Amino acid sequence: MLGLYYFRWTGTSDELKEYIGRVNEIADAIEGASFKGLFTPTSEWSAVLLLEGTSFDKVMEIYKQYIKKYGSHPKIPVAKVESLFTFEEVGYPT
Repeated sequence: MLGLYYFRWTGTSDELKEYIGRVNEIADAIEGASFKGLFTPTSEWSAVLLLEGTSFDKVMEIYKQYIKKYGSHPKIPVAKVESLFTFEEVGYPT
């Protein structure tokens, strides 16, 4: 399963590097989850994080752990989350 975290960034590039480092560190500590990178979307959003997990819960755990450890980020005034999953991952009969 993939998680896309779109956000508007209002901080500096150094602050963004620190934020990405924190997300990567949290994802690395969760078995079955990983941080795949930071991308620039062709939309109104500043950036999008690509996260991967063996399940919806694993991807959500990255978000939960970040909030638990750091709270909401003051340089991200607005964001959205999208989930991409296969039919098989949600139990669709094959």
